Amino acid sequence: MLNVKKISELMFSAGFDAWGVVRAEELSDAKARFVRWLEEGSAYRLDYLHRNVDKRFDPRLLLLGAKSVIVGAVSYKNRFSQGYEPDFDARIASYATADDYHTTLREMLREVAVGLGLTDPKRVKVCVDSVPLAEKSLAQLSGIGWIGRNSLIINPKLGSFMVLGALIVPEECEEYSEPFEGDGCVGCGRCLLRCPTGAIRPDRSINTALCISNRTIEEASEEPFDTRGWVFGCDECQTCCPHNATAPLHTNARFAPRVNPTDYDSNFWAKLTPEEGKTLFEGTPLVRKFKNR
Repeated sequence: MLNVKKISELMFSAGFDAWGVVRAEELSDAKARFVRWLEEGSAYRLDYLHRNVDKRFDPRLLLLGAKSVIVGAVSYKNRFSQGYEPDFDARIASYATADDYHTTLREMLREVAVGLGLTDPKRVKVCVDSVPLAEKSLAQLSGIGWIGRNSLIINPKLGSFMVLGALIVPEECEEYSEPFEGDGCVGCGRCLLRCPTGAIRPDRSINTALCISNRTIEEASEEPFDTRGWVFGCDECQTCCPHNATAPLHTNARFAPRVNPTDYDSNFWAKLTPEEGKTLFEGTPLVRKFKNR
């Protein structure tokens, strides 16, 4: 049986800033909301979201014999998370200035798994967002934070500049986390007003057809779209959040920026070839901008 104190020691030692553990079971309410969102046509060109819906909302379908899910959050807030000068026209989402968090989180989660004695890869499932798992719903259930108006998990101390990862394990835990109670977004609608394209919907979901992050990262069509000076991702709904204004900068050195976005203006990006981009930004999330081009 999993020991809470042991998990806590391992998670913080690995570099996580917040964590929780929940039972591995179906997230029926979250699944119903997600299915409605899909049926409304909100997953613009994100065809992969229509696949593996059952797995996304039931960890037991991702690991045979799953009993618990350990969820971890790491702050990546850095100086670029504070925003850019108004006239700068080549903005990059602050998470993308560091090493690729997929790789970093996987390594951190594997370290925790080994510490728990789970060295057989068949007995544990490491999940970062490329695995179909409802991480935000699990983060709320594990007490890490609430789902904000901008659809992101917000922690009262860390804000929303966080990345999430999860470890699905075949062991019961002696004590499970309580869901996060409360809503720090009550009375605030800054992110809805700040979103340049109106992508944030009143029900705390995103219209991905209007989302700058989607259009600059996931969506590769040549259809004209004003990205408002963003070349990769978008932090607009986060820089205006009062919880992020008071959140500390990241403390995990592995999330320190490797790229200075202000070194590259819009002319640079316009002339950059896919081959040059892959070489220059290897090991960072920015490589995704060139993977299918």
